[in-house]
Amino acid sequence: MTEKQNTFFDYASYHTISDFADLSITDIITLQFLVRYSNPVVRHTLFNEVKQFIKFKERIIDVRENNILSQASDKFYNFVNLSKKLSTGSFYYSLDKLEKRGLLTSNGKTGKVSINPTQFTNYIPKLLLKFLINNNIMDSNEYRGNFFKKILTKIEISHFDRILSIWLSEYVPLSIANLLSDFTKEMYILSKNEINKSKNYRNTDKYRYTEIIGGLFREREDFFDASFIPVYKKNPKFFNMTRTKILNEVIRVTKPSGHIILASIADIKITENLFINELIKLYKAAFNNRTFTDEELFADMSDVGLIDIDIFEHQGLLIGIAKIPS
Repeated sequence: MTEKQNTFFDYASYHTISDFADLSITDIITLQFLVRYSNPVVRHTLFNEVKQFIKFKERIIDVRENNILSQASDKFYNFVNLSKKLSTGSFYYSLDKLEKRGLLTSNGKTGKVSINPTQFTNYIPKLLLKFLINNNIMDSNEYRGNFFKKILTKIEISHFDRILSIWLSEYVPLSIANLLSDFTKEMYILSKNEINKSKNYRNTDKYRYTEIIGGLFREREDFFDASFIPVYKKNPKFFNMTRTKILNEVIRVTKPSGHIILASIADIKITENLFINELIKLYKAAFNNRTFTDEELFADMSDVGLIDIDIFEHQGLLIGIAKIPS
């Protein structure tokens, strides 16, 4: 792993594309084009490349004639067919904005200005990919349903009275929270971010919201039947608690013989295919903070005294299930 990759992984462990939410698609395209250059590129040359890419249009088959799409299709296709305007003035202004953020450097403001990438230029496209993988590629109701059924089959329990779900992710996904609530009478949610306690949640009568007080989970000892961390991370950034501290607290508030469930990402081996390997590298970059080997996940669970540890892979996820000693 190169020093640049290490730097990105360290950053991505704590930050997401939301840090740059006010950037435009044009900005992101510009950064992606710029990172291809190992030497400085003339500003106007970069402008022409980005403009050519943005303004190119394939002939779109108008499926509206076949009534395939909903009424929104007219609005969508009108939007797609709008002329995308990009002037040198607006483009150069965007470059100035990106330079102020350390995403590129330039040798001046007038004349034949050259643009240089920095070590951070490729962060935005990579963080965008990380976001898309987490929230699009892995977003499948069928996948999630099979995942929970697999876990319940493993532990031979179909329903709980009270479970704790700990969210080390940037937010609590509504779809997963709703699905998880189907398997318990009460579900307590512990999140590092503010939770939307709206009525959009299904089974809202089942939801309880807990918190950290003085570095400890609010609930008393032996309170939950099971505890689940759906997005287990190497670097959790969770109220200044390490993974070990989090697991020890989970053990404290979970009943003896209760189950602890951790869901991480399984590692992918490099292949003999150069192009597939590049995709694998991007995937690894997106999930670096969540990727564990069998040995790493087993060590985390055994080091805190959990027993009957079962580590298994399920369609790209690496799951750890263990019990609290009686």
